Amino acid sequence: MATVDWLNYLSNQKTLAPRAHLIEAHHVLCNLTQEKVAVDCGCGSGRDTIYLLEKDYQVFAFDNDIKCLEMLTEHPLAAASPKLDVQLCSFSEFEFPRAHLINASACLFFCPKSDFSRLWLQIENNLYSGGIFCGHFISAVDINIDEELPVLTHTRHEIEQLLSDFYIVSWKEKQEFSAQLTGKKRPWLVHTIIAMKK
Repeated sequence: MATVDWLNYLSNQKTLAPRAHLIEAHHVLCNLTQEKVAVDCGCGSGRDTIYLLEKDYQVFAFDNDIKCLEMLTEHPLAAASPKLDVQLCSFSEFEFPRAHLINASACLFFCPKSDFSRLWLQIENNLYSGGIFCGHFISAVDINIDEELPVLTHTRHEIEQLLSDFYIVSWKEKQEFSAQLTGKKRPWLVHTIIAMKK
């Protein structure tokens, strides 16, 4: 998915299928434990949340967009499931439960820089050993070092440091072009990662 589309998906998620890397993450994890707990960060209208419910996870999903959460809770499976806990909150407000899978797809770059260290510590500390993190990071390409961006970016080295307590299951990189986030067309490097907590 092009970076330019990542904002559009927030208002057009109703019919989207779960992300391929989440499906892959589930397959890595599915035989490791019977009772599975998942967190869906920035869940939006629930394209990944619904998949996790279908796979019988206890799901804790959060987002700060009430309209998206209303769409999620109107889904028949979400409305009927006792295994879903939905919270309207920001990255800084959510208290992570202990989890076997933490999904942070297409959302970490919307986390305020001041909140990211606490968020990542929560992810790292609350993921069980052998649990799976999956999600996206973005890197700015050919950027002036003094330029302030409205999104959170990480270099490959910074991501490697964040994942030092994880085994890398899959790390895919894709260069995309977008003017949507900054008003200036620029290349972004999108990192799609599946990692297992050591």
